[in-house]
Amino acid sequence: MTIVNNKQLLFFLIGFLFFSCKNSKETKTIAEESSKIEVQQFQAIIDSIYKANPQSIGIIAHIESPKNGISWSGSAGYSNKDTKTKLLPDQPALIASNIKTYVSAAILRLQEQGKLDIEDPIGEHLSHKTIELFQNDGYSFEKIKIKHLLSHTSGIADYVNDDYFEFINNNQKYRWTRDEQLKLVVNVGDPLGKPQEVFNYADVNYLLATEIIEQKTQKPFYTSIRELLKYDELGLTNTWFPTLEEKPEHTKELVHQYWKEENWGDRKLNFDWDSYDHDISWDLYGGGGIATNMKELAQFSYNLFNGKVIRDKEVLNLIKTDVPTTDAISKIYRLGVADATIKGLQSIGHGGFWGTQAFHLPQLDASISVCVLERNGKMKIIKGVLKTLTTELNSQIYPTAHIVHQNYELYKAKSSKTTLVLFPGGASTAKETKEEFDIITTATANQISVLFMNFNRHLWIDETTSKQLAEEIQAVFTKNHLKTENIYIGGMSIGGNVALILSNYLHQNKINIAPKGTFIVDSPIDLYALYESSKKDIANRGLDEERLAEPKWIINYFEEEFTKDSLLQNIQKVSPFTLKNRFISVPNLKNCKIRFYTEPDSLWWKENRQTDFESTNAYTIQQIGKDLRTQNWNQFELIETENKGYRTNGGRHPHSWSIVNARNLVEWIKE
Repeated sequence: MTIVNNKQLLFFLIGFLFFSCKNSKETKTIAEESSKIEVQQFQAIIDSIYKANPQSIGIIAHIESPKNGISWSGSAGYSNKDTKTKLLPDQPALIASNIKTYVSAAILRLQEQGKLDIEDPIGEHLSHKTIELFQNDGYSFEKIKIKHLLSHTSGIADYVNDDYFEFINNNQKYRWTRDEQLKLVVNVGDPLGKPQEVFNYADVNYLLATEIIEQKTQKPFYTSIRELLKYDELGLTNTWFPTLEEKPEHTKELVHQYWKEENWGDRKLNFDWDSYDHDISWDLYGGGGIATNMKELAQFSYNLFNGKVIRDKEVLNLIKTDVPTTDAISKIYRLGVADATIKGLQSIGHGGFWGTQAFHLPQLDASISVCVLERNGKMKIIKGVLKTLTTELNSQIYPTAHIVHQNYELYKAKSSKTTLVLFPGGASTAKETKEEFDIITTATANQISVLFMNFNRHLWIDETTSKQLAEEIQAVFTKNHLKTENIYIGGMSIGGNVALILSNYLHQNKINIAPKGTFIVDSPIDLYALYESSKKDIANRGLDEERLAEPKWIINYFEEEFTKDSLLQNIQKVSPFTLKNRFISVPNLKNCKIRFYTEPDSLWWKENRQTDFESTNAYTIQQIGKDLRTQNWNQFELIETENKGYRTNGGRHPHSWSIVNARNLVEWIKE
């Protein structure tokens, strides 16, 4: 079982406590009183990211949040890399697959009008020509529903493949038609499966959707989308379909969008694209097609999810429909939008081929759009822009007091209703916990304060230590006027043991800061099992001295701390749980909300630590979880993750804070 890394081991041996002194100093680094939105901070973020990534050519971003008094656009870089023309915040760009949200919303508007239903078979709404084309290739349009098109679960193969990109690369001015692209589909191959058997992102689904729009409205799809989505009412005067509609007279020139990349894909294709060199018909008929500026892209997102486009709430909520498939692929795609998390905050939106993204964040009541002009490497930059702008926006909408003390760091949320107390793993500090666990933004946006403790280096705590620690935390609550009705306590690794034992003490003694819930993150909650696995490691002659340092210390520590002949009896007194005799030393938590987080990656432990799965924390946590269920711990949850464990340095490690989904944790706290 892993407790601490080798660099921390020396500090672990010290074993001293961090408690406050009456004269301890603390500093407040952010004033809670400030509520004025400072938009210059947003521009500073764009400037900083562009300076670090000049290869992006240019970056545009917009934040739309009317209720918070924000409608801001910013830019940095160039709109044309050859002429070095300055990029303007209101210049339009091709938004490519961002159109899928528009198409999906247009379909739902037709449902709102009673003209169709997403449960309808698509054969009821397509032309006979299209139906015949696909039926001859083995497709049944009586089984494929509209919702299958919008969720990419139709089983229809796509025409956008290496052949398609190679043709475009060699024929950039070729003028495509939608019918021509649909014919390509039947030439690609057989159906991928029946509806809802597979998830396969495919532009063809949205080409069929735009044909449905035309069939139901008897107008060109681009005209119908404009009318259905209320462009005039919403003031979307810079949004159009290039080559299908005239560019609005007052609209600025399109930016140049680029793709420079070598050895792409299996065929090692080389691209040196400028969007100005293309006939955009290769991505025009529903898979892509719209041009707009980032302000109007964000405004459309904001108005859509605030009920200004689709007013019927039940119909609007259909855009979040999860259409499951039997291929066991975990997907976040809904109907023309994807569910996502930005800095732990729920978001919903879409991205586009050239380098655009737009997401709505309900908790901030804001939509953010981004455009990066160089496609190659776009995702890292876009993510950086979205995360940094979201963090800054959250801090301005929900000003947070940051109080630094030698024993803790407190982030007090505006109108705080709940407090989350976190204990670090091993010899880590509050600062390191913040770095490894990205919780502050999502917590404070939900009026949850976060108290990061510096209390560390403890496999367990006795009653005296529990009393001192309780008094320390009580003092923090009193001094900072934190409410005590809703408290949650958690910890990583040995910090999880501290969280459990302290929570049990608080409930046993009916102390006012007793938590409603407690969670642990891959903690060694059975110390006797830890001792036994350490002995097993010592017996393994294949382990080197560096690998054996920790198990040797653990064995020596327990055998010196307790009488060797009565190790089990003594260890079970301080261990939260002991599987060997099913002993529980934290019984006062039985009726509380409890979560155990772990990532049972047996292969990683075998390859990187030469450790059998039965010797890991994950295995012990699984077994204790089973036992708790048999003993009617009805509010207990075991959260097992897969491939979520990564340290902030990018290194893979299942023993990490990152296995905790911050957004999901906050939802659990708010239940």
